[in-house]
Amino acid sequence: MDYRRIGREGPTVSALSLGSWNTYSRMTFEAGVALVRRAFDLGIDFLDVAYYRDKPHTEVLLGRILDVVGKPREDYAIAEKVWYFDYPRQPLAEQLDESLVRLGTDYVDVIITEHPRPGMDVAAITEELAGLVTSGRARSWGALNWSAADLRTAYDHAAAQGIPTPQLVQLKYSVARRSVVDSAEYQKLFADTGISLHASDTMEGGILAGKLDPERKIGIDTGGIRERIKALVPRLTEIAASFDASPSQLALAFCLAQPATASVLFGSTRIAQIEDNVRAVELAGARGAEIVAALAGLGVAGHENDAPYPHTERTLGEFVTV
Repeated sequence: MDYRRIGREGPTVSALSLGSWNTYSRMTFEAGVALVRRAFDLGIDFLDVAYYRDKPHTEVLLGRILDVVGKPREDYAIAEKVWYFDYPRQPLAEQLDESLVRLGTDYVDVIITEHPRPGMDVAAITEELAGLVTSGRARSWGALNWSAADLRTAYDHAAAQGIPTPQLVQLKYSVARRSVVDSAEYQKLFADTGISLHASDTMEGGILAGKLDPERKIGIDTGGIRERIKALVPRLTEIAASFDASPSQLALAFCLAQPATASVLFGSTRIAQIEDNVRAVELAGARGAEIVAALAGLGVAGHENDAPYPHTERTLGEFVTV
């Protein structure tokens, strides 16, 4: 396993990170314990989790799994998210406090927030997020699907105020979806600030691994390009074979070869898939430049950042089910 630092001031984490959306909710508890234990054994020490409105018990499940696995808290990192469900009625600190209770931990290593909605005060949100770090609730903070312009505003404001700056941005990035990360604006932001990429949706919900019609819910098809992505899979499979790799290994290795990448996020409910994915780290280290060159023509035009997510206030029933 390779380990990389998040930003210039964040924690050092494994180059692969294990996601949670539609993962633990589709497994028995015992299978979840075995999955996380094996991920730890393979050197994966970075776990991504959140309160998901469609899977509200995910944090509780992961927290209990970690209790049973028994790995010391300082030996792994957690990325958690906060949303604008009830914001600003419910401050981000209060929302994070609820997540910490569900996870059964005193802090997270990275707290990530979704992109500001039109009209939101980016400077005020920046100060609130920085406060989560200075309060000890989080070790660092990052952004989810923010525009490069908003993230630069946040970084510049935090630096000017002498408060914690953003260290990470989680963006969709894959063999097919490249245009946001590879844009001149984001590439300059990475270079100027040291902010790291946490690559997400790297397998297009399993499509790039050959599962053309996933049964589970997968990420938003921003830009309406998913059918064109499916059409790339035979060529991706051919190129993967030329590297003696599986399509998933090649797709992950491509993301790992992006210089700004701190960690590549993937979801899995099978130990065998995690074991297969881990080889991507070695593959990227040995042949990253060749892989990027071989896949140069597979990017699909039209990918955009996710639009601000539609939210309504959480209902009493939602709170009760948590």
